[in-house]
Amino acid sequence: MSTNERSGARGRALRRFRVSPINAVFTLLFLAGSVLFFLYDTWLTGTVFLVAAVCQYAFAVFTRRGRSGSDLWRMSVFEPSDERDRAVLRTASAFVAYVAATGSMVAFVAALLFFRSETVLVTYLALQAMAINLLWGVSIWVVARRS
Repeated sequence: MSTNERSGARGRALRRFRVSPINAVFTLLFLAGSVLFFLYDTWLTGTVFLVAAVCQYAFAVFTRRGRSGSDLWRMSVFEPSDERDRAVLRTASAFVAYVAATGSMVAFVAALLFFRSETVLVTYLALQAMAINLLWGVSIWVVARRS
């Protein structure tokens, strides 16, 4: 089975949700979180995650069906309708990557300077900074190879 056939099958599975892949993934994550919180935490937290899943999916379907004319709304819900919307989302996502990478490094350095004794916090922030920067580097490499 070729890579295109595998990605095509994955695309078909996500298309069943009638929303963009990012909205399908977020909806599934909220649902999984809801189930886990119902099982291991409180019913209130599980309910909050369930409501978040329903809202995430409903907003995406509402937007995908063209009932929202606002550019801001379509892009906020990750349901771009044309190339301009996709370009704005790419630019906004790049900005978020810059802020996340820089912010994670600043938080890590601040934790090293001021909270050195909090080893769990420092370790978490170090791993977060490394993961974000590694993901950023890999994504740049993948995008550069495709273009």
